[in-house]
Amino acid sequence: MPGFSGFSISRTVAAALLGGLILASGVGVAAAENTKLRFAYLLADSDLPILVAQKNGDFAKAGLDVELTEVQGGPAVVAAIASGSADVGYASPVPPINARLNGINVKMVMALGHEVDPDKKFSWLVASSASGITDLAGLKGKKVAVNANGSLCVLTLADQIAKVGLKIDDVQQVVLPFPQQEAALEQGAIDATCTVNPFYASLSKNKAIGAKVLAEGVLADEREPVLNDVIFATDDYVASNGPALKTFGKVLFDTRQKLLADRSAMEAAAVEFLGLTPEAAKDFTLPVVKRELTITEAEVQVLLDAMKRADMLTQDMSAKDMVANMAP
Repeated sequence: MPGFSGFSISRTVAAALLGGLILASGVGVAAAENTKLRFAYLLADSDLPILVAQKNGDFAKAGLDVELTEVQGGPAVVAAIASGSADVGYASPVPPINARLNGINVKMVMALGHEVDPDKKFSWLVASSASGITDLAGLKGKKVAVNANGSLCVLTLADQIAKVGLKIDDVQQVVLPFPQQEAALEQGAIDATCTVNPFYASLSKNKAIGAKVLAEGVLADEREPVLNDVIFATDDYVASNGPALKTFGKVLFDTRQKLLADRSAMEAAAVEFLGLTPEAAKDFTLPVVKRELTITEAEVQVLLDAMKRADMLTQDMSAKDMVANMAP
């Protein structure tokens, strides 16, 4: 019996030791936790692949625990990142540019949208029929909505009206988030607005507004593609979380490609996530001119130069410290 007893004790000790190793390593007990990524955004066309991927669980499958937070505008996205309540954000390029100029160290890491002459335009200046405005010159002295102070819409308005000799102070700017602009146009609280999809697709179908398009495009000159949507994060986050950013970008890119290849799926998603009617969704498209998500200093510099022309910058600036390409 002593031999058998010794064998039994050895098996017990070995099992205990193995169990301890398993518990310590976590192998076989629980899968490794997904990397947390808190994402702040304002609702706009370029968000659609992100919202679809989140619903489908594609981020989770790729190892990311993505938390989405919707805010009212690009400056609010910057504020969320600056306060530490978000890690990564989506906006037009102007809010992160302004953030960098004001000491909030963020970098643009991916390009989500561009536009280019002659027909790939995804920003509009629109007037109501009741305003009597028929062209850009007619905006003088009128109430024109922009979605936020220091936004891409301010640059759009300034650059477009410069074609007819007007300056930004020649119009009455009214700060109004995109979702509120259609009702304001219909009620006559504003005469015109700067808008983007999905809101343009909706208000352009509103017969009570009788929308008149005054200009298309972020800039008056878009012979070369102009950047209009970006993803950005703090310098520290970019330096420490490169793999997570690239994974996020890969999921976003793959989902976007699927939507672009399936018109019916894109329209259904626009109805579900962007609140468009099926009729308005037929005119909806993603602002994709360049297939990849790569962002360059050169395209950011174009916007910096335009901001200088519009007196939104007081000195020449370089895009060198504002970009860290993390496209997959």
